[in-house]
Amino acid sequence: MIKLNVGACRKVSDNHYGSKGGNVNIEVEVDSSLVGDSAKLQAHIRHLFELARRSLTEELQANNEPACVDETHHHRDSATLNGNGAGNAVTVTPVRYATEKQIICIQGLARKHGVPVPELLKQAGVRVFNDLSVRQASQMIESLKGGSAN
Repeated sequence: MIKLNVGACRKVSDNHYGSKGGNVNIEVEVDSSLVGDSAKLQAHIRHLFELARRSLTEELQANNEPACVDETHHHRDSATLNGNGAGNAVTVTPVRYATEKQIICIQGLARKHGVPVPELLKQAGVRVFNDLSVRQASQMIESLKGGSAN
């Protein structure tokens, strides 16, 4: 038996000043007789690479936009919102938080336009930049590019 390991990785922009990426690796064992037939072995390897690339593309194109119960109040843990873990628990899909690049961009634009950071955070309904969602950060960047904080 021969062990083959092929993989694909890719990082793509999410159009909100962030990105998402993925890795797909496939490991299989094939009959050692393929060593004697390089064309068949190469065709098998190509097929595995194509399968990995197609799977990766499908995953990255899937709509994984975050959702939350309340856009102004996010929960970073997976605890239920009713506090006791039972009964009428609300399921909350995790929020994708602002990227480091988004935060740096916001801070630079705020400095450039003389907008006080505490005011930006207050308008967004958060205490610190790390509580911003990717979408909120994107909207804040667009607003600051226009020269205002609103």
